[in-house]
Amino acid sequence: MTAPIHLALIGHGKLGLALRTHGAPLGRIRLVQDRHKAQATLIELPQPERVPAVITALQAGHIVLCPPPVALDAAELAAIEQAQNAGGGRLLPAGEIAHTPAGRRGLAEMAAPAFGPLRSLYIAIRQPRGPGPDVLDSLLPEALDMVLAAIPDTFTSARINAASLFGPERDTAIILLRTDSDIVVTLELSRCLPPTLPAPGLGEIEIDAMGAHQAIRIAASAGAVSVYRDDGTTTHPWLDSPALAMLRALEHAHGTPQTAPSGLTRAFRALAVDGLIRGK
Repeated sequence: MTAPIHLALIGHGKLGLALRTHGAPLGRIRLVQDRHKAQATLIELPQPERVPAVITALQAGHIVLCPPPVALDAAELAAIEQAQNAGGGRLLPAGEIAHTPAGRRGLAEMAAPAFGPLRSLYIAIRQPRGPGPDVLDSLLPEALDMVLAAIPDTFTSARINAASLFGPERDTAIILLRTDSDIVVTLELSRCLPPTLPAPGLGEIEIDAMGAHQAIRIAASAGAVSVYRDDGTTTHPWLDSPALAMLRALEHAHGTPQTAPSGLTRAFRALAVDGLIRGK
């Protein structure tokens, strides 16, 4: 019988809540309260508590899931990298959009030979109007995580048009990115929806990707991926929480961390693109 993997939940976020209330077996995963008895950790803490918790878990040899941004600057990421190398732990990517069934199916479609080379990617995240933090701080990390999951290239230029359109804080941003292979990425981040419109979780999410041979539309918050081909259109629905896909990635990484996607690599790339956008 395969041994269980004990997972500690640190903090109170929507991913941990989805696991606590799932109401069905989680495969090999067993939730534990004592982090010292765990082999893996899900960390949903605000800054500045987040980075020390990630470092502690990595030093203990844990597989770590932490939603973006894992860290806010290069010094914090360097400390996380040192802890990972010293403790033998592993940081995995934990972006919510990329782990939705629709997001995962969309990434698989983009990577398929039939799609052809990616030409452009559009991601919109829209939330109801109302008070909140700077839209770049609140929505850009998740958008970038999905972008970097789809595109391995280096980003060479960025343009941003941002403003406070509906409140005192910057609540709307349009960002154009270009890679060294001339892929164009457009990000639309905004708290612009009517307050009465239901938009749970991250909000209303739309993703369009254009390849040399196909185009896809991912409605990550609406429940489907639409694939457009010359011979017709197909729709692929989804149901599961992103947290469940993260557990599958955790199971795959357990015992063979060298084959798992690196959350640290993605975090360093995200920091570089974030700096390009903000002009740092």
